Amino acid sequence: MTGSLNRRQLLAGLGVTLTSLALTRPAPAAAGPSLTAAAGELALPGGAKPTRTQCFDASIPGPLLRVKRNQALKLRFANHLQAPSTIHWHGVRLANAMDGIPALTQQAVKPGDGFDYTFTPPDAGTFWYHPPAFGPSLTQGAAGLYGVLVVDEDEPPAVDSDLILVIDDWHIGPDGQILPPERAANGKPIITANSKAVETIHLAPNERLRLRLVNAAATRIAKLALAGFGATIIAIDGHPVDTPFAPNHGRIDLPPGGRADIAIDGPLAAGNESGIALDHDGEVVILAHLTASGAAPARPAPLPPLALPRSDLPAALALQKAKRVAVPLPSRAGGNSALPDRPLFSVRRGSLVDLGLANKTRVDQAVHVHGHAMRILHPFDDEWQPYWVDTVAVGPGETVHTVFLADNPGKWLLHSRACGPVREDLVTWFEVI
Repeated sequence: MTGSLNRRQLLAGLGVTLTSLALTRPAPAAAGPSLTAAAGELALPGGAKPTRTQCFDASIPGPLLRVKRNQALKLRFANHLQAPSTIHWHGVRLANAMDGIPALTQQAVKPGDGFDYTFTPPDAGTFWYHPPAFGPSLTQGAAGLYGVLVVDEDEPPAVDSDLILVIDDWHIGPDGQILPPERAANGKPIITANSKAVETIHLAPNERLRLRLVNAAATRIAKLALAGFGATIIAIDGHPVDTPFAPNHGRIDLPPGGRADIAIDGPLAAGNESGIALDHDGEVVILAHLTASGAAPARPAPLPPLALPRSDLPAALALQKAKRVAVPLPSRAGGNSALPDRPLFSVRRGSLVDLGLANKTRVDQAVHVHGHAMRILHPFDDEWQPYWVDTVAVGPGETVHTVFLADNPGKWLLHSRACGPVREDLVTWFEVI
């Protein structure tokens, strides 16, 4: 599905095909005390018939959960699926028993049973929830079983609107149904945001929008182009950046599971179209339109630059004291291998860990570390990127070093997802004692 946005603008920022996007506005209060996973149906854009899905509380994305930093989140997970399941709270530095990994942090919740999740998020930001993206539950997230968790700052930042765009892709067969992972490369991908088509966002002069981008696609790096408007990246993977910065050439690449918060300030030129597009196999598809609303200015002058409060993560890292761990990313057929009996490594609480992520496969790998946040190290000196991440993309043949403070005790998953048709994943774990 394409729009009328100037194609040359987007090609300059991108260079690529896709389908659709939509948005949701975070609710002002925390969600209800339960989440129910069950089968459902979804009318995908361009689909000839409803697609069978799996979802939380009959919606895709599932209900928006919203709490304040250091406020306890308590909810009951009810499994009405025909297979066991759990909830992983992606990016949240939570207690190990709440991380939702079967055979590592809890037992899988059987059909008809439930589980009580209780944790207190220490970080404000944009996070999301879904079943583990490996093993028997791999197909559940691909079928729509996910939602967004927003953890609010102690003091709300100065924004007029707070919106969410959840990007996903659906690999659909000729019968209109989701293909299993081993056949996904044979299907036609349908790209959506919040399971809907192109979204229009209206901005008044001097209005400020906080836009939370979430890549829920299991194996796609979301290569986004922002055209015709200025934006500032204020947070990545839920954590405030050290200093807000503009996207490089209007581009934002989000690995599977990755998030970015951007601030957009009016004005937009009246009559001109601006938008967000996504790169898919060399074609450009417009996902969202941004237009001048024609309303009176939100205020006489633009707001000062937005910077979120710093997190409690350490400002400096003593890299010379880090434990260095080589992590080859080899082929693991199907990504469904059982967790190994022994950890990849064990460290004492408070240790620094340097992961050398060496991609030996033919495709990009997206490496997600549970329970912690990482700095990406610069390849040529002892500095690091000015932001924290929980997921990092590693290109074919590349080695990327990340470092994190192992301050969260427990057994934690280390998972690499292959971003391509060939399933070459790594599923292992480490222990903080």
